[in-house]
Amino acid sequence: MFYSLSTLLHVLAASAASIPFVAAQASETSAAPVTTDQLYAKISSTAAPAPGFNVDGTSVFTNYVNAVNDGQFFFTRDASSVYEKPGSEPIRGAGLTWCSDLTFSDFSNSSLMGYAARCVGMSLARYEDTMAAGAQFVHVLSEAKFTQTLGISAVFVEQLNIFEGQYHPNTDDFALRYFDDGRKTAPKIGWEGHDEGDMHPNAATSSWSGFGEMTWVSVEEVAQLFNTSTDEFTPDKFKQVYFDAWIKSHEKEAAENNPNPQAELEIIEEVKGEADSTGETTAPAESDTEEDSGTDPIDDSASGRKLASVVARFVSAALRVFGI
Repeated sequence: MFYSLSTLLHVLAASAASIPFVAAQASETSAAPVTTDQLYAKISSTAAPAPGFNVDGTSVFTNYVNAVNDGQFFFTRDASSVYEKPGSEPIRGAGLTWCSDLTFSDFSNSSLMGYAARCVGMSLARYEDTMAAGAQFVHVLSEAKFTQTLGISAVFVEQLNIFEGQYHPNTDDFALRYFDDGRKTAPKIGWEGHDEGDMHPNAATSSWSGFGEMTWVSVEEVAQLFNTSTDEFTPDKFKQVYFDAWIKSHEKEAAENNPNPQAELEIIEEVKGEADSTGETTAPAESDTEEDSGTDPIDDSASGRKLASVVARFVSAALRVFGI
């Protein structure tokens, strides 16, 4: 029995149901007009919550406290993006992000509450459809596999009663902002500007704007997703997963998109050398530097210690939940 499939579908179906992405219809005479009363009905509460609490009456610090105590956190991503390419259709995307290597503000001696961390991400989006819309992928894209590295940070803004945060990839120039009020889901927006001088064939059409939600999930849910134990998703295991993904994505970027690849390759070799000297992480095997198909089993060998993909049928089922 594939607990991974049922778990992810449950989490993502809830998210998908809450964000019915549709193309704009306001200009069509056959479409019913939107009213302000319809939008008021979507608001959870008409009363402003007390400081430190959200409209559901729970703490705005819930997700932050979990991150402090666990040393890591996970969230699924669901978004719709519009590319600048004239006539292209909106693109629906979904994925999973794992963040660790956290640093926190010293809230015991200051009113500042914030964090910064490293992350790895996997995509459930369809490569062909996104490329047709005008995208360019500098980072490694492999469905249902941790192949992308990202940075993330957030601070609590007392006046707004939320944690305002951002995350971005390390080998591309788009960014996303999110607004965490302690509940299970948080709204987000994202964008990418024009890639002046980028070497990718789609650089002229890769600017985009998007919106969506991120949904916090527990390590137990993630372990079920991969049909494995929570021992595979610890802050220590994260370091190896991040290292492997960082090497792979930067090697791809240097080979395909960097006008001065030698400088980047020297840095990559330096990072590999530092890892070899400490023995804390190992470079991926040569076969792991190629694009993965997303159908490999989880590799728990001592040498690789690499979290690999979920099976292809799981990916297809998840995509159907999102209607992509």
